[in-house]
Amino acid sequence: MVPQKIAEPCKNNICAIIVTFHPDKKIQDRIELIANQVKKIIIVDNKSSEENRKKLKIIAKDLGAKLILNENNLGVATALNIGFQEAINSEEAFEWCLTMDQDTILNNDMIQNLISAYKDCPFREKIGIVGSNYEEYHTGRILFINQGVNDSWAEVDNLPTSGCLNSINSFQKVGKFRDELFIDYVDTDYCMRLKDHNFRVIISPLINMIHPLGNYKSNILYKFLTGHEMITNYPPIRHYYWTRNGLTLVRERFWKNTKWALNELYYLIIRRVLIVIIFEDDKFFKLRMILLGILHSIIRKTKILTIEY
Repeated sequence: MVPQKIAEPCKNNICAIIVTFHPDKKIQDRIELIANQVKKIIIVDNKSSEENRKKLKIIAKDLGAKLILNENNLGVATALNIGFQEAINSEEAFEWCLTMDQDTILNNDMIQNLISAYKDCPFREKIGIVGSNYEEYHTGRILFINQGVNDSWAEVDNLPTSGCLNSINSFQKVGKFRDELFIDYVDTDYCMRLKDHNFRVIISPLINMIHPLGNYKSNILYKFLTGHEMITNYPPIRHYYWTRNGLTLVRERFWKNTKWALNELYYLIIRRVLIVIIFEDDKFFKLRMILLGILHSIIRKTKILTIEY
C-alpha cells in the first residue's frame, strides 16, 4: 500500500493532545508553552483529584482549550484515542496532532524544528510521525545522538509519545493506539504499526524539550559502579505493564523483527530484574508484579489493573 500525500505541518493545522493525571503545580506554565506553538489544545484528564480538575478547568478557559474529563483512569492509550477523535471531529480541519505528556517542558522553537525536520526530509510524503529529541530531566541523558549527515532530521525505529507530531492521515489508516496496553509500549507498538503500513518514523535531532522519564532516586552503590548518581525507582504497577506489554510485543513481533525482540527480552527479563533486585525499593512486590506480567503475557490476559501508576 502506498501512503497518500500527507499535508505539510504548520501551526494552523496542528492540535496538541495533553494527557493529565494528578499534574503538579507548574502544569499551566508547561501548557502555555505548548499553546503558543499550536492552533488548539485538547486536554484529556484521567480522573485527577477534584482540586486538579478545578485547576485544569481554569487553564482550559484561559487558553481556549478543550477539556475532556474521564470518569476513570483509562490509561494513556485510551486518553490519546479520545483526543485524536476530538481533533478529527473538529471543524477546524487539523492535519496533525502533537502528543504531549503533562510533565514535558517544550523549547520555544520545538514545533518549528519539527516542521523543519519534515520539510527537509526527502521522503516526507511517507512520514507518519515526527518526534522530538530531548534531555532527560533527572539524569541529563540525551535520547538521540545524531551520527548522520543531516542536522535537521534522522530516521529512527521508535519514538516516545511525548513531543511527537502525528499525521492524522496515517492515524486513520494505521488505527488507534491499543487501549489494552494502557501505558507502556503504547508508543513502540504504534511506531511499529506505522512501518507495517509503509509510513516512516523520523526525529528532529535538536534538543527540543526537557522530559522526565519518571521515578528516579539517588543511589550511592549505583554511583560507585557507574559514575552516575540517579537510578530508576518506578512503582510496581509500571513493572507489571512493562513486562506484560513488552513480552506481548516480543511474541507478536519475534519472527518479523528478531533482533529487536531479543534485545527486549534481555531488557525485560535480565536487566530490569537485576535493577530491581540491586537498586530499587520494594523489591519483592515489584518482582511479584513482574512475574504476574510474565504470566498474563503467556495466557494473553489483557485486563487493565486499576492500581494507580
